Amino acid sequence: MKKFSITALCTSLALLSTGLTATAFAKENTEDDSYSGGFLKVGVGYKYDQNPFESEQNGFAIFVNGRYQTDIGLFIEAAFGANERQEGLNIGYNFYNTDSWNFDITTVKAFGETEVKALLVDPEGILPNSFVVDKRDASQMLGLRATGTFDKSSVQFLVAPLLLGDDYDDGIYASLWAGHSWQIKNWEVYATAGLEYRSENILDHYFEPSEALQNTGLAPYDASAGIDATLQVIASYPMSENMLFEAYARYTQYSSSITESPIIQITSQFDDRSEAKKELGILFSYVF
Repeated sequence: MKKFSITALCTSLALLSTGLTATAFAKENTEDDSYSGGFLKVGVGYKYDQNPFESEQNGFAIFVNGRYQTDIGLFIEAAFGANERQEGLNIGYNFYNTDSWNFDITTVKAFGETEVKALLVDPEGILPNSFVVDKRDASQMLGLRATGTFDKSSVQFLVAPLLLGDDYDDGIYASLWAGHSWQIKNWEVYATAGLEYRSENILDHYFEPSEALQNTGLAPYDASAGIDATLQVIASYPMSENMLFEAYARYTQYSSSITESPIIQITSQFDDRSEAKKELGILFSYVF
């Protein structure tokens, strides 16, 4: 299957529009069914994050979450270090809307970059021991997304079958998210549950040890497709018209295809990592 360059896609979108206007996911103009507009939320605070892929993070963090859509449907979304789905930077096109649903073609980060470090030991003791470092870039894919909003509940489906790159053959990334919010006096509590599916092509790329890693003693491994499950809860309190105090907790249970990989097991040699993602955050956010 032919691959698409992310640079070419960005260039094409830029040529279609020279200006972006601001909006949230909710529809703001009920008269013309327009979703154009946007929002930007920037926060600073504390984050604790333990997961299988990185050393434990515990301290100051910057949070960015926003969406920006033009009148003709082109949009850009950002979620960095944020208490959302942490999908990074995505661009796309909103091509159809109803009273409750909007439908997009969008990029999505199907998997983040990884780095594995393993100790290469000379069995004869002649050469000094050294480290083998294996890095894999993040996977950006292109897919179709449907988002439904119903009073205080929301649901989102996404299927992305096209890899924007040539690191491996096209796989399939799919996700299902559902959320609901509650107003408790001046507090808003929002809970989200999600499932993320990654096909064998994707997981095998990240979790099959390379030849260099196998030379350190890691066994060969063929990853199968897998589903991760996530639950997160966010509580926010308005301090002023634009300032929010927020606290959140997030837990992700990764598929056995990931946790049973020798690549995940080798990381425990260098620092204490969790097989699940456990994240907590407290922040002050400004909404523009």
